[in-house]
Amino acid sequence: MAQLKSNRIQNRVRYQPKVLDLFCGAGGLSVGFNASGYQIVGGVDNNEVAVRSFTSNMPEAKGMVRDLRKSTYKDLANLVGSSGVDVIVGGPSCQGFSTSGGLSRASGRDDNDPRNKLFLSYLEIVDQFRPGWIVFENVPGLLLYDNGRIALEIVRAFREIGYSMIPMILLAADYGVPQLRRRLFFIGNRTKNDIAFPAPTHGNPELWKHYALPFAHLSRIGHGGNAGSLAHVTFDEACSDLPPVSEGETLDGVSYRTRPLSEFQRSIRHGSEVVRQHTADSLSVLDRLAARTLKQGENWRHMPKSALPERFRRIRPYDATTVLKRLRGNQPAYTITTKFNEATTGAFIHPSQARTITLREAARIQSFPDHFVFEGSASQIRQQIGNAVPPMLAQCIAEAIKPLVMRDTVGVITKAIRDVVLMNKEVMYADILQLKGTRRSCSTDTELTAV
Repeated sequence: MAQLKSNRIQNRVRYQPKVLDLFCGAGGLSVGFNASGYQIVGGVDNNEVAVRSFTSNMPEAKGMVRDLRKSTYKDLANLVGSSGVDVIVGGPSCQGFSTSGGLSRASGRDDNDPRNKLFLSYLEIVDQFRPGWIVFENVPGLLLYDNGRIALEIVRAFREIGYSMIPMILLAADYGVPQLRRRLFFIGNRTKNDIAFPAPTHGNPELWKHYALPFAHLSRIGHGGNAGSLAHVTFDEACSDLPPVSEGETLDGVSYRTRPLSEFQRSIRHGSEVVRQHTADSLSVLDRLAARTLKQGENWRHMPKSALPERFRRIRPYDATTVLKRLRGNQPAYTITTKFNEATTGAFIHPSQARTITLREAARIQSFPDHFVFEGSASQIRQQIGNAVPPMLAQCIAEAIKPLVMRDTVGVITKAIRDVVLMNKEVMYADILQLKGTRRSCSTDTELTAV
């Protein structure tokens, strides 16, 4: 065997795992993965305004407006390029799954159900591009409905195309997001490697103490049970540095009211010099009354019955506890929806100001950085924010699987490099790109050397 030269690799090279974001919306998943050192190749969605937000905030990635129910993916192949992708992420709708017919190819799923099309498209795209890893997000009810049969069908469908997969419900607040938002994540791979979920960094063991239902089991891990967990980030810790704004008022391009007052604020303001899109919507008569009279933590039950519409008189006192509710400044916010401007749809009244939360406050509660500016009208922006995966939660997931992604990726490329070196060939950066016929890549955290 020829003696290997110590300088046989002229350049020490670094790679980033490549990610394709399907049903990307404004790009919550992509922002998180990018912050973890992944390269976002592109984002695809049928919402043109959301894709504009994605593209303007992630200029290194390509945005594509596309109905993914179309069965040909030549344009996606052009977007991905010859080197392929290492991870496909996304949030396909799964509302129309038939538990009787099943989802797997063997058991005969209902391809004609339009509510199934998005998930089936996600499955087909994964099958075509064969990434090493997949991550997709959905509502928690998907795992809980019908004793989990739908989730099992999803796992079975991916197993048929060669992927092992595990579902897990995560509480965003357990990962530093100032929001009690539960979401279901499926993480899988075709590499036969382990599958990892992020360990909680924050928690509150008393979180569900006063709830009649066993909500604790809906987040499979977390709630501060581990020694050293930080307390959940509160609304005030997330938003108290933003300038006051009145109902119907917009502040855009104005200075922050104070220095960062918490670690969250310091992080979320990184790269931003001014407050953008701090817009408070106008209120209905009922919402305005609630915003002016309720104390922190109070809801519709604390309002005069004479002021409430007839429909409220049919609600049991222990139901709809987050409707017409004023947030507490010393607790996380509740789940941000696409209608966080309407107090009658959830707990969206500011803790101390007579209004519902602003676009920027909602973006912060979702953990979007302040430099992220959304495209579109106020209602279009609310839709983008409410539908997004919190970037901070996405970052925790990306970091949890990254060592495993790297083990798969680097192992294949390193073997290819070793084979070339043993044939007395010098390996340069361009050579390694050519070796990526396996559609693999490496991360900024890993330096490759042949041994």
